[in-house]
Amino acid sequence: MNNFIDRIFDESTERRHTRFWLFSDLQQRNPVLAEKYFTIAMEDFKSIGTDITGICYLGDASEGTDLKLLDTMISMQLKKLDELGAPIYYVVGNHELEYYRHCLKTKEAKPIVPFFDAVHDRPNWHLVQSQEDFWFAEEMPEFTMLFFSDHASKEGLWFGFHENMPDPPEHYPYPKEAWLAVRDKFAGTKPVFTFAHCGFPGANRPAALLAQMLPLPDNFRAHFYGHAHIGDEVWAGCNLYRQIACVENQPILQFDVASLDHLRGSTVRSAFFDYYGDGEYGVFFRDHVNARWEHFFISAHDAKSAGLPEKTFLGYPA
Repeated sequence: MNNFIDRIFDESTERRHTRFWLFSDLQQRNPVLAEKYFTIAMEDFKSIGTDITGICYLGDASEGTDLKLLDTMISMQLKKLDELGAPIYYVVGNHELEYYRHCLKTKEAKPIVPFFDAVHDRPNWHLVQSQEDFWFAEEMPEFTMLFFSDHASKEGLWFGFHENMPDPPEHYPYPKEAWLAVRDKFAGTKPVFTFAHCGFPGANRPAALLAQMLPLPDNFRAHFYGHAHIGDEVWAGCNLYRQIACVENQPILQFDVASLDHLRGSTVRSAFFDYYGDGEYGVFFRDHVNARWEHFFISAHDAKSAGLPEKTFLGYPA
């Protein structure tokens, strides 16, 4: 018998205009574990029996510097994802750049990003045109999806990834003004949902590059990210179980969907993002190991749109 959240998910299925499956951080050096965790997610997804508008893969799809092992794990993922036949919106995470940085350090080979190269020309995959680009957008009929990708110079001159500012900064081609220009390009009335490997300030393990864009426009509704594996005390610290938080000083929610990895993460986890129209959306977190829902969240309005605190009009001190 379905439990209450199953019934809510079924109701959401009837009402939603679009549905995206969101996941990140498979992040394995071990092909056996990589396939184990990925298979758990795929099989449970199929058991739900839902159709989707697309998939958002939010980075750390691979890990390590052994090119042979990387190729094995990449091929495994592509084969399983091809079976779903859905469009895939992908951003590079910090671990995809491990082989790239290894090549810079050892000078053994030209620095490349193996996962990016493997999916760049695949017809179902949507991503930045070049590994040097930091953003791309996808227009839905009712809202905009804005993606931010970790990125790196083809010549090995710089890379922008993880939580820090670019390395080395003097060669980095995108000043703060470039990031603000992207933000301002999408300011307006159409709802915008953002996606990246890391979060904005206020999230778990936020990215300094994304912080340059604050404050976000009022039509930005929510942000989805990975990077901080839920349940990972070593890296997520005291926020290891925090899955929802606001952008710092703004009523824009951020959702940590991590991780497919079950070495550091508390389960093989993903999320579903449903859009209902007029800015209303829902997020459902899925525990694939136990084939059950964890949490759900529905948003119709942000806190700011309710108005100003009454003390503003009554003359109360701050």
